[in-house]
Amino acid sequence: MKFPFLVALLFLLNGCGQYDIRNIDKPPPEDYETWKKPSNSQLDIKMALLGCGAIAPSTLGWPYRKVYEKIGIVEQYDQFNHDFLVDRCMINAGFIQQNTSWTLQDACADKRYRDYPACQPDAVIPTPSVERRLNSWYCKVKSDYSYCLKYSLNPTACSPEDARHLPPECLPVGQAASQTDSTIQNERKSSIYVAPSRAQQQATDIQRETQNQNNRQMNNMLKSTTLKTR
Repeated sequence: MKFPFLVALLFLLNGCGQYDIRNIDKPPPEDYETWKKPSNSQLDIKMALLGCGAIAPSTLGWPYRKVYEKIGIVEQYDQFNHDFLVDRCMINAGFIQQNTSWTLQDACADKRYRDYPACQPDAVIPTPSVERRLNSWYCKVKSDYSYCLKYSLNPTACSPEDARHLPPECLPVGQAASQTDSTIQNERKSSIYVAPSRAQQQATDIQRETQNQNNRQMNNMLKSTTLKTR
């Protein structure tokens, strides 16, 4: 009785879950982690997704379908078709799908989706656009306070200060590269070893000696307990 149940469970996880059963012990990947292209960083992939029309670089773990409703794409049919168009845009731009058992090719071969407009050979496929990226829902709720109040899933979290701290994928190309370089430099600086001062070294030595004394006392207690039990 258990065997058919397990088979059905594995089928659901592998097919409907859109994630390889070999990775069942791992968290599912973010959207941008399911794409790759030679010499392209994760930032490049995030920017390409937004430029192709994705509402966000990743839809993992939050009710992103509600965003579609907020921006006027209400029907599930239209939402799925939009997703497929984003995938086709990415593929046409030279990106390859990875870390997923459910690709666009699988979707368009499925009888549930094969008649969708985005799956047709003559479909009009968008090309990555800087304007589309900067005006994506993901970037607009961060850069435009009024837009955030109207279209955010949590308007109480909106702040005019957000526009001063935009993620690099929401910046023009030159600024995005500059911010990324600055981040890398800061990470390198933080990783440089700084020798401790004399006072810090003394404090460390005292702490180490105290720990050693505690260990010796514990060992002596264990020895005395062992002798008594004999």
